[in-house]
Parts: sequence; structure tokens; C-alpha cells
Amino acid sequence: MKKIAIAGILGMCALTAQGQYKQINMTVFGMDCPPCAFAIRLSMKNVRGVSGVDVDLNKGLVTIKLTAGSTAELRQFNEAVEKNGFAHQDADVLVEGVLSGSSKAPLLQVTGTNDRYALVPFAQGVDVASLMGKSVIVQGVLPQSARGKVPVTLRYKTIAVSK
Repeated sequence: MKKIAIAGILGMCALTAQGQYKQINMTVFGMDCPPCAFAIRLSMKNVRGVSGVDVDLNKGLVTIKLTAGSTAELRQFNEAVEKNGFAHQDADVLVEGVLSGSSKAPLLQVTGTNDRYALVPFAQGVDVASLMGKSVIVQGVLPQSARGKVPVTLRYKTIAVSK
């Protein structure tokens, strides 16, 4: 019985250490009525790993919170917007993943997903060389992409080693 409990605890630790989207604040163009907001909220909640969705009609903003260990991909959130007849614009994200590439061309692989982004700083002066190969938490902006597509770059505001 002890072995099963220990294996369960170790499994949960591994799950929470996995990289993922933590929060996505997505601007949605055309969402301007309560039924629109309800449709978006329902579509987002149907994405596996979503723990909460807040919709602000005045700002056209959808805030998506995700559970620990979620493997949801950005494509799923974009599709949830598009299938309701709306367009997604820039998205502010808080995401965890592994940094690879080089200090001049860093890449973020969102662990547990197929999402991978070239990192571009908002401002100069952030040295990512010491972060290569490490699990990091990145706050930044994913630019608007064409319908059915996901962005390939993430403009980061902050980047730090994940704890």
C-alpha cells in the first residue's frame, strides 16, 4: 500500500513539473453580446485542461486559466474562437517550457504540447544564454495569426527559471 501511495505522489510531482500554458488572455474581435460571450466561454471550457474562463465584453477579452499538467495547445483555443465566427487577435500568455536553440535564436518548447515558438524580446538587454536547456516561465505576447494558423514567435516581456 505504501508503494502505491509513493508512486502516486511521484506521479503527481512529475505532472505538476510539466511545462504548459498557465494563463492566456486572448482578445476576440466581434464578440459584443451576452450570447457571444456564452458561446466563447462554453467553447473554451470544452478544451481539456481549462479550469476557468472569464469573458469581458467591454474589452473583448477572454481570460483562460489552465490546470496543472494541462496539455492544451494554442491551436485549440484559436479553433474555439473561430468556430463561433469570431477572430482572435493578440494573446498575452504565461507559459512554461524548455528553452533551446541559441542565445541569438532562442526557442521555447511548451512541454507536453507540439507548440514551439521563436522568442523575441520586447526590449533589449535580456540575456537568455544562461537559461538554455532549462525549464523557464515566460510572460509575453503571441501575435495575431491567420485563420487556422498559430503564431511562430512569442514576444517575451519576462523570462525566468521555473521553480
